[in-house]
Amino acid sequence: MSKRKRAGIQVAALSIICGLIIWHVIHWQASGMYLEMFWWVGTDKGCITVLYNLGLMVLLGAVLGFLMEKMTVLLGYHVGAARQSDEGGGAR
Repeated sequence: MSKRKRAGIQVAALSIICGLIIWHVIHWQASGMYLEMFWWVGTDKGCITVLYNLGLMVLLGAVLGFLMEKMTVLLGYHVGAARQSDEGGGAR
């Protein structure tokens, strides 16, 4: 399987995962679960709220990072190697 085809499949899978995370957040907001978790902050369940939100941010950030990387591969963007100049015209 070619590198671009594999990247296309990964972009589709990561897009679905990202969509499911966003759907989860919208569903919990609509059902009032986030409001209930907001009231947990002053109680013993406060760490659950903090860990949930932190985990959600880390997970979505990682998925978006991988998605951007695979989209770059899919679009075929290549970074060339930087050339070192031995001439004296550079900044000193």
